Formats: sequence, structure tokens, C-alpha cells
Amino acid sequence: MNSLFIGILSFFLTSIYSMQFTDVDGNQVNMSSYQNKKILLVNIASGSPKAAQLAGLQQLHQQYGDSVTIIAFPSNSFGNESRTNAEIRQFCQSNYGVSFRIASKNSVSGADAQPLFHWLRYASENGVLDGVTGRDFQKYLIGRDGKIIGIFNASVLPMDSTVIDAIMEN
Repeated sequence: MNSLFIGILSFFLTSIYSMQFTDVDGNQVNMSSYQNKKILLVNIASGSPKAAQLAGLQQLHQQYGDSVTIIAFPSNSFGNESRTNAEIRQFCQSNYGVSFRIASKNSVSGADAQPLFHWLRYASENGVLDGVTGRDFQKYLIGRDGKIIGIFNASVLPMDSTVIDAIMEN
């Protein structure tokens, strides 16, 4: 690609740091507060057969919290989240001791997807790749530069060496 094309393309890209979301307590969170940090975005569902991964995410948060910020996005996109925001927070804290940030319940796929997951879906917005969120507990690793550097499907556990290695790489 020539530099003019790359410059025009980058003009139309959306920075993850210009986005925001509402957390489970109703607070607006600006992604700009995570600049220069690695971020692991995970769509979760308390009724999912994979809900036990919340324990692994908490362990990852405790052991590698200096290297990565974890943000969970509850969703009923795959039919596994019937709880309200307050119930989700209570479930995560009571059953798994979750202390990382939880976003408010929202869709992570389709036309009504939460804006961050819309950004993850389209290379035309994120500048890296098209990433379809296909099930609960899919994980997206964002680098310090705000670019997607890893996508881990739902079967990859949070404490898997591939996740940890990606977090620990520069």
C-alpha cells in the first residue's frame, strides 16, 4: 500500500480510545482512561456453560493486573444471560470474587451490538481485522497502541499460556 492510501484509511478509522461504555453500576467509562495499557475485553454470560471462566478471569486480574486491564461485557446475545445488571454484579462477585470492571448488559453481536463490539467486528473501524463474536467468553486483547493484537475463542481459558504470553509480550 502506498502511504497516501494508508493516510486516508487511517483518517476514517475509529480509535478505541474515543469510545465509552456504561458499567454495571451505571457509570460512564471513557476508554481513554486505558490508554497505553493492554486491555482484555470479554463477553460474558452468567448462565453460560463457560461461566466458570470468571474464576480464571479473576485469577488473571489478580496475577497480571499490572500488565492488563480486564473488562467483562455481559450479554444475552447467545441466550445465556437472563439476569439484570445488579444480579450480574452480585453473581460475579458472590460466586467468583470478581473485582475487575463489568460493563452493563448489552448486545455483543448483530446490528444492535454495543459500540465497542461493533468496533471489534469491522476492520474498517479498528484498522486490523474483522472479528465476529460467535459465543460467550470470546476474548479480545487490545495492545497499548489501541489495536487488536489477539482474539481468543471461548474454549481458550483465561489462564491459558497463549493468553498470558500475548499479555506479557511487549
